[in-house]
Amino acid sequence: MKITKTFPFIVEDSLADLGERISLARRARRLTQPDLAAKAGIGLSTLLAIEKGAPTVQIGSVLMVLWALGLEGTFDSLSNLGSDKELSELMADSVPLKVRYKRRAP
Repeated sequence: MKITKTFPFIVEDSLADLGERISLARRARRLTQPDLAAKAGIGLSTLLAIEKGAPTVQIGSVLMVLWALGLEGTFDSLSNLGSDKELSELMADSVPLKVRYKRRAP
């Protein structure tokens, strides 16, 4: 029996929007899907999944497509956690370098 993972609607909507924007950027640059896939170093089926907003595509593949489209400047906005108020507050306090499981006493 195959178990399918469900994603929150906001995640699915965001992925669909990202895929649509990537498709639009590709078409604006007059690139075919096979050409962009080759330029990004990914398979055509992976690019099709990205443009459809599939939630199972590896983030590295998405970043390679953005790079191939000349949109590498968006990497910073994708990975910028500076706007996360809670994280900023935590970082102001002491955040441990490593988090480990506590060992149980025998």
